[in-house]
Amino acid sequence: MKTALQSMCEKLEKLGIYRTDPDTNIYKELLVYHTALQEMTEQADSLLEEMITHTAQDYGLTLWENLWGISREDIPLEQRRENIRQRCMLGANDFTCEGMNAFLSSLGVEADMEEVTEHYRIYLHITNGEDFSIPIRRYLTQQIEEYFPAHCMVFADYRLDGTWDDIDAKRILFGVADSYGYTWNDWENFE
Repeated sequence: MKTALQSMCEKLEKLGIYRTDPDTNIYKELLVYHTALQEMTEQADSLLEEMITHTAQDYGLTLWENLWGISREDIPLEQRRENIRQRCMLGANDFTCEGMNAFLSSLGVEADMEEVTEHYRIYLHITNGEDFSIPIRRYLTQQIEEYFPAHCMVFADYRLDGTWDDIDAKRILFGVADSYGYTWNDWENFE
């Protein structure tokens, strides 16, 4: 592939007016144009790369993730791309169990879902809950509550096999526990 400098030199030489030997002033001027064009070309290539989820490396992924509230730099690059692709594939009619599972998958969440229709409740036992920090859990819970049907209460459980007795068994003093600033929901999901 020709560089901008080669292309400009060839076009000017065809006119028969200019000499483009390396010691001429016109060549030196073209070299300055080439440098500026090269920087612009690199920026344009980077922009195109970031526009496509499959090739995005940095801010392209961050822009997509910020649409949903948080940049997920805590997970590997390929997982970020896959989460964005899955989220973009969700449609307006994806409020079935399969659609909700696809949504959870787009968040990187693996969960067992139990629907209790007579009480309008959905229980999610998140089986990979240990992979998420408390701030990420808050974000995930907020995303889940926004997506799942509004007429259902959604309970997200991030514990492996924990119960309140397990939390009590940790013997965390009340003053220490209170200093964490956790809500009741955080304590229920505390490990």
